[in-house]
Amino acid sequence: MKENRSNTLLLTVIGVATLLVAVIGASFAYFTATISGSESATTVTVGAGSLAIAYSGGQSIETGLLEPVPEPYDPVASKEFTITGTNSTTAIMPYTIKLVVTGNTFTSDTLEYSLDSTNTGGNGYVVPDIARTGIATGASNISLGTGYFSGVVSNSVHTYILHIYFPDTGENQDIDKNKEFTAYVDTTVEQVYTTTPAP
Repeated sequence: MKENRSNTLLLTVIGVATLLVAVIGASFAYFTATISGSESATTVTVGAGSLAIAYSGGQSIETGLLEPVPEPYDPVASKEFTITGTNSTTAIMPYTIKLVVTGNTFTSDTLEYSLDSTNTGGNGYVVPDIARTGIATGASNISLGTGYFSGVVSNSVHTYILHIYFPDTGENQDIDKNKEFTAYVDTTVEQVYTTTPAP
């Protein structure tokens, strides 16, 4: 009889402990996301000029554990990159920047991106700043815009920072727990011009 009470007590304690672990685990579940891709520091030669593309921090942005962020909606991840132009001719060297999303299981527009642009070297035209914009579910190829370097230039820099946001809506966002996001920044060289294109 005493043994049955001990077994019952032990099973009750195990049951309560299991329930507590499940409740605590559910309460502190985090969101996860990683931005990664095939980008790397590269140099593209265009006639008598070159564009050097460098991405800070290697090929990926590691976010670790991710939760919705309340106002003022600081980014959950950022990728800074620079494009450096050198040209000994008067040609225009344009480039296009894209955000290539290889996978996004978050609900559409749950994650957002923005772009900050700086014409650090004072030459040519940078891709304009982009305000926070929603990202659709699934794979997508998002054009961020085209910039260029103009005329004879030596090591002129255009600086960009791409931000990813996970805004807290103030409503239940449990539907987006344990979702995944993978993407990378792709910079490509466009046709070289002999006259300056209109921005």
